Amino acid sequence: MLNKKNLSLEQQLDKLKDQRKGPYLSYNPVSATQIWQWCSAMGDHNPRYSPGNDQVAPPAMMQMWTMRDINDRYAPDSTNARPYHVFDEMSAMGYSSNVAVSYDINFHRDLHISERVKHYTTIVNISDKKSTALGEGFFITERVEYLTFDEKSFADARITYFQYQPVEAKFEAEIQRHNEPLSVGLPPVKGQASEQNDYTDIEISALHAGDRLPEVVIPITHRLVVGGALATQDFTPVHHNACAARAAGMPDIFMNILTTSGLSARYLGDWAGANSRLKKLQFDLRAPNLPGDVMIMAGEVVAVTAQPSACSVTVAFTGKNSLGMHISGSAMLVLPGEK
Repeated sequence: MLNKKNLSLEQQLDKLKDQRKGPYLSYNPVSATQIWQWCSAMGDHNPRYSPGNDQVAPPAMMQMWTMRDINDRYAPDSTNARPYHVFDEMSAMGYSSNVAVSYDINFHRDLHISERVKHYTTIVNISDKKSTALGEGFFITERVEYLTFDEKSFADARITYFQYQPVEAKFEAEIQRHNEPLSVGLPPVKGQASEQNDYTDIEISALHAGDRLPEVVIPITHRLVVGGALATQDFTPVHHNACAARAAGMPDIFMNILTTSGLSARYLGDWAGANSRLKKLQFDLRAPNLPGDVMIMAGEVVAVTAQPSACSVTVAFTGKNSLGMHISGSAMLVLPGEK
């Protein structure tokens, strides 16, 4: 713990920044079993992620491989330094609740079966105190470096969290709805597709700025929220324990950022085709995804680059639920060249 004597809150927080910690190792090599669990939870049926001679892991699994186990322990031979010491310190200061709010990721290469990975983390920014609907707290940004055991970088990310003092939940109507028995399944949303199954590669010559991606409806069920948390190795109680979620100011358990990331990657990959490659993914989280709701995903082509050396498309995308905007972001995908 910090020596807080004669230090202001701002000085205490400043001392928690710029400490590179790691490595944090994966428990297991990249495996077909964990890829299957992830894809089952996300509804991602891209053939590149199916068992075969050149099976690769979905890029959005990046963070999952080095997550802690169900007992909150990192893999053997990881550093003893707690990566989120800043959250422990802020909890002791009274800011005990935490929620992830944004991702900004670069994917450098695919991961293949049997590779072992690790990560390093550095807290790079802590905001001034902010007041939000959830409560007062601080936005904390970490820079994370993801590497294989032989020091090859496969991704890097900036992930921002909100560490806060929760206020009493302001979701009375939502709490009432979530206390009522849920029917099996959800009513369809008129005019919307529930999923995409065509993995044909999109033609770069057919794309133009302003083109709309198809809208896709994803039902948000308790099964998806809990199953997504388990498949992403995220055992944080607010994603499976309603009492913990309400103590954090939410009406019910809510979707974790890794599941949102996986669903977004699935949506983009379904549209672009099986041989597309996700290179960049950035998004902000707003209204929570709660069981009993649906998220409608939509997108628009922002820019197209067609060159002999590289073909890529940049897409802006959103995911909305009954509370408003759940996710808003952008992505860049590399596409196969002209045939």
